Amino acid sequence: MKTNINFDDLNIFVRSIIPTNYYLKIFLFVFNTVAIFGLFWFAISLQDEKPNVFPFLLPIAYFFTLGRYLLWNTFGEEFYVISTSHISYQHNYGFWKTKLKTSKYYSINQAKGRTSETISLIFINYTEEKLPVEVFSTAIEISISDSERIFNRLNEIKFNEFGEEINFPKIFAN
Repeated sequence: MKTNINFDDLNIFVRSIIPTNYYLKIFLFVFNTVAIFGLFWFAISLQDEKPNVFPFLLPIAYFFTLGRYLLWNTFGEEFYVISTSHISYQHNYGFWKTKLKTSKYYSINQAKGRTSETISLIFINYTEEKLPVEVFSTAIEISISDSERIFNRLNEIKFNEFGEEINFPKIFAN
């Protein structure tokens, strides 16, 4: 699992790369290539005297549903920017990136990952009725040490923002 964490005065930048085995990438590529060409062959074989466009929707639908997982498991990256009140996130599938979305959050919860050394971060906000709503959940798990770095830096940013609001003098570590 590769996680790159950078900081500035206001934000935490996290870039996680999906940890996929090299042989699994090759298998997924071959399987999905055969599946796409097989579906195109099937669509062509269904053509009678008049051309029919509807069978060609099958391989296109396959590519945008199951084929998306090939791209995710081969090139998948997750990028998110955490501030004290907002989360901005974007997924990279190799050939295209989703738009950068920004949402307000109130708290961050941790969910156990597949192993005892990894976790997923869940960003929660509350509705007007005070019901919790999940704003964002990380798709790629991060290590516990990386999450501690994120939470420690987030606490430092909150502390500095609190000090600026109250007009405390800035504290510099020697």
